[in-house]
Amino acid sequence: MKLEILDYYKSHGLGLSVRKYEVSQTSIYKWRDKYEAAGPEGLSSKQKTVLNETDIELERLRRENRELKNIVADKELELRVKNELLKKSR
Repeated sequence: MKLEILDYYKSHGLGLSVRKYEVSQTSIYKWRDKYEAAGPEGLSSKQKTVLNETDIELERLRRENRELKNIVADKELELRVKNELLKKSR
């Protein structure tokens, strides 16, 4: 549920998320910080391991890398569509 709320928060903002899920802003911020630090496992209340700073940074970089790859893939698709449209218009 926390991950679902964070996904909604990313796309719709804090105000709508607070109202829709009836959770506090503080909770969303804490969940966001835990997710950024430790990924989905950070949202689990059963998390037993303490991650050191290197592990946290590594996870953050992995997430950032995935996000950047998605951005590049989206741009590549956009370019392909534009090229196809240009070919058809000639």
